[in-house]
Formats: sequence, C-alpha cells, structure tokens
Amino acid sequence: MGISITRENFAMSKFQFRPAAFKMIFFIYILSTFFFSLLYVLPISHKQPLGFVDAFFLSASSISATGLTTFTVANTLTLAGKLILLIQMEFGGISIMALVGALLILLRTNAPVPSQTLMIFDQNQNSSRSISKLMSFIVTYTIAVKTAGFLLILPSALENGSSAFAAFFLSVSTFTNAGFEIFGNGLDDFKGKPFVLFVLSCMIILGVLGFAVVMELLHSRRKKKSLYFKVNVLMHLVLLAAGFLFFFLADFINMPGFSWKERIVQSLFFSAAPRSGGLASLDLHLFSFPSLLFMMVLMFIGGSPSSCAGGIRTTTFAVILAKLWFTIRGSNNAHMFRRTLFTEDVNKAFLVFFSFLFIFFTSFFVLSFTEKAPPFALAFETMSALTTCGFLWGSRPG
Repeated sequence: MGISITRENFAMSKFQFRPAAFKMIFFIYILSTFFFSLLYVLPISHKQPLGFVDAFFLSASSISATGLTTFTVANTLTLAGKLILLIQMEFGGISIMALVGALLILLRTNAPVPSQTLMIFDQNQNSSRSISKLMSFIVTYTIAVKTAGFLLILPSALENGSSAFAAFFLSVSTFTNAGFEIFGNGLDDFKGKPFVLFVLSCMIILGVLGFAVVMELLHSRRKKKSLYFKVNVLMHLVLLAAGFLFFFLADFINMPGFSWKERIVQSLFFSAAPRSGGLASLDLHLFSFPSLLFMMVLMFIGGSPSSCAGGIRTTTFAVILAKLWFTIRGSNNAHMFRRTLFTEDVNKAFLVFFSFLFIFFTSFFVLSFTEKAPPFALAFETMSALTTCGFLWGSRPG
C-alpha cells in the first residue's frame, strides 16, 4: 500500500484503511491463488509431474509477483501452463482490481460503487474520478511498455535460439516484476548482451516507479508537482545512483571476464533488480558479502506504492528518514519539500517498518529450525520472498 503523504490522501485516510475493503481484497487474492493452483495441476498445464503443493506455491508466488518456484518452469509447464502463468503475472504485478477496472473501462461500463471502493483502496487513490483516470492510463502505459520491451529484446532472443513467445513472456515478467522466465537458464544467455540488460533494467524501473507517478510525469499540466511525485522520484534516483556506485565499486570494477560496457550495464541492472525485479543476470555467489547485504536493503525498501514492486515502499522509507532527521535536529515535526508531514502518516510508516521487521525475523527464526541451510542463505531468501523480490541464493530448481 505505502504511506499517504498528500493532504488529499490524508483526508481519505479513514476511507483508505477500511477493514472491510482490506478483507475483501485479501479474500480475492486468496481465492485467485487457489483457482490458478487448480489450473496448474490440470494435465494440459504440465508435462512433468506437478503436485498441488508445488502448484499452490507457484500460484502464490505469481499472484504476489515474487518469482520463486520449486521447479523449472521451462521444463515442467506446457505452453498452456505458461499462458496461465503469463495471465496470472498480469494479475499479480498490476493487481487484480486494477485489471478489473481497466477491463470495465475498455467495455465502457461503470463499475459498481463497492467495486470502485476496492479499486480506490487498492491503488491508493482518493476519489472515483482519480481512479478512473488511473485505470485508463494503466491500459495504455502497460501495453506500450511491454510491447516496446518485447520488440527490443526479440532480436537477441531469436539469435539465442529462443522463441518469440519466450521474449514476450520475459517482457511481461520484467515489467510486472514477477521474475519468472521460460528460457530454463535464467538470463545466462543475455549476460554478455549489454543492450538487452539495459532494456530490462529500464522496464524494471518503469515497473517499480508506480503508475500514478508516471501518469503525473507525462500528463500533469501543473508545473508544481505533488509531494507524492517529488518524494518518489527523488528516492528512486538516490537508490538507483547509490546501487550503481556500490555494485560497481564493490564488485564489477575488478570482476574479470567483462568489458567496461558490460560492467556498467551490470551495475545498473543490479541497482534496479533487487527492488523487486527478481531476475538475475549473474550467479549471486559472485558478489561480495557487503553487496549481498546491500541487495537486502534494496529489497527491503522496494518501490513506489501502486506499483508492481514490493518492500515497505519508497514513501514509507522516506517518511522514516525525514522523521529521524528532524528528531535529531530537535524538531517535533517532520518536513519534506517544505511540507509538514501529518503525525498519522509518520506513525503508519513506523508501524509498517516494525511490522515488516517482526515478520521477517519471525519467519527467519522458524525457518532456522525447519530448514538445513546456512543462516545467511535463509535470511537472504526470507527477505527476498517477503519483499516479493524473488532472488534465489541457492541453485535454480531442477
């Protein structure tokens, strides 16, 4: 969800956090996960044995845009199964309510008031008018980005002997931050292709930036941008720059076997991918321990609210930093871009922060008893799963 940091959103705070709306969206996602699980276990969907537990895990991973799986998708699912996964990635990355709203707009049908309520809650909007504009934008924006990405990576995919469908699948998976691929070997075939990795990096960034942010960037006629826009853009620029410099100086500057162009693009790719992309162009064991810790920090922060990303969200992290900074300076109020943050928003940010850490450490503690794996591997993959990043520390499932 993320934290509201505008006056309009604050006025809607009681509306946005209605328990009934939250429960309904939660129920819809649980029902969808179970429904797609049943589709995966159908004989038409798999060519190798697939149990319900593994199918349910795949469905949960896809609907949450996580990208983790217990088997190799390329070798296990049939074309029908991969099409089902492709559809579910759309639901997971863009959100079910957003896709329903977009479909209603395409059909020129007004959504019932209860459905509008769920869409407003799901996308952090403040009125039915704003959600209608956002749904229209989502349709155009997603089609444009995925089509452009597909056309740009298609020649390299065909050159590697892959199909056009595999290239389109990768385009959708990258933009929705789902992190699945059907090549069977991750992005190994593209690690020596800087152009493809640059395109994928851009698609991940466009996915984590958030629909509302991009819409304001492209369509807002106001010279003065909203606080929400400023905070998100600033946070993304800082995180991308920090990630690029950190990975380049810590690992890629001395990593053998790469040209300088490849080192630069790989640094950019890994500054974007941990934010929720889930696709890795290199074996993570090649990275130094500090770089792996920094990846976990990027996973933890995630992307913008109302985006395809996970994590605690950029606005939450920004609000916490602002509060800590002004508290150190002796001020009771936190400010961002000369705007005073509402106390309720600050409290919500800290609630999200500590709730997330509580779930992380609880999950890590439980897994340390049930799984025979090194502690850091458990911590890394727990963070990866919880933030819906999808990075895998161990070997790929066979």
